[in-house]
Amino acid sequence: MLYDWIISLPMMLCFFWCIFFAVRFHHGSAEPRVTGTIYLFYIAATILYTDHWLYFSDHPSFIGEWSYSVVNLCVYPLYYAYLRALTRTRITYEVPLLLLPAAVVAIVFPLNVRFHWGGEDLIHLIFAAQIAWVVIRGYRLIKATRQRLDNNYTDDRSYLLQPTHTLLLLVGFTAVASTLLNLLGRDRFDGSILVAIPAVLMSILLYGLGYVAAHTFMPKETIAPETEEEEDKALRTTTEETDELFNKIITVLREEQLFTNPNLTIQDLAAAVGSNRTYVSACINRRTNFSFSQLVAQYRVENAKTILADPQYGTDHDAVSSAIALSGFTSEQTFYRVFKELTGETPLQYRHKNLQ
Repeated sequence: MLYDWIISLPMMLCFFWCIFFAVRFHHGSAEPRVTGTIYLFYIAATILYTDHWLYFSDHPSFIGEWSYSVVNLCVYPLYYAYLRALTRTRITYEVPLLLLPAAVVAIVFPLNVRFHWGGEDLIHLIFAAQIAWVVIRGYRLIKATRQRLDNNYTDDRSYLLQPTHTLLLLVGFTAVASTLLNLLGRDRFDGSILVAIPAVLMSILLYGLGYVAAHTFMPKETIAPETEEEEDKALRTTTEETDELFNKIITVLREEQLFTNPNLTIQDLAAAVGSNRTYVSACINRRTNFSFSQLVAQYRVENAKTILADPQYGTDHDAVSSAIALSGFTSEQTFYRVFKELTGETPLQYRHKNLQ
């Protein structure tokens, strides 16, 4: 009984998330491309772990072995397609190229059964290469996207991707385990309680992937990545042009206190200095080594420090609430985190030490 429950666990979790994302997709998700790709991922994963369940339940079949071989080469490429959709990155040749081995295996597998060509080691090698590509490229993709968001927004938008960023490391760890299990062969676990090791490991990962995907989104108005032409033009600006633009940026932030706007974007700042977002972002990066959000955070924290040290706010609650509202922070959680990162103290520690 326990054995039957364990071998069915990954399949049931995949089926749960498959239904969840199917409902979300067919009821008009705000981001159909994102929901659609994670839905496809869980369809493939459901098929894969259904084949696992049939195999370990002593119901192997030609169709099951064929679909297992094909879908096993689809799951990681489909997850990578989801990452590209989530980060608003255009899907290029990578995803079709990663899916090509699955298409080849779909055709060759029946012939291999008939003529006994072998090639299992080659499939394992391709699977390992897929995993390495997806984990490395996916990690870089999310990191670049978070940097882009920091260069365009001040509302903690990049932290929306923090769980996905962290989870991809877990994907990499689990992928290594999957590769080793593939090399060992499923037959080593057939009928043994040792099957609990890969079953539980994959169940944790599959649940985590679904949970994070269900709670991670990018606001509709998120700015698309700059084009290569825009980036090249920004890099070609002279030192004098950069200095002039940076002086305008600092003047506007200080005198007009744009940082108090919790929804401030790079486009707002660019409009205020009569430039465009690419030049402004490149200028800030070049002159300060900060992102746009980091620069604005500096001004917000300095303004908050003044408020926290002002005795006119009689209670700690009033001081903190005013510091948040008057400095442009979007939430108390963000305020505490950013303040501690930049000062090494909590807001209340700073207030009690500097109250005039």
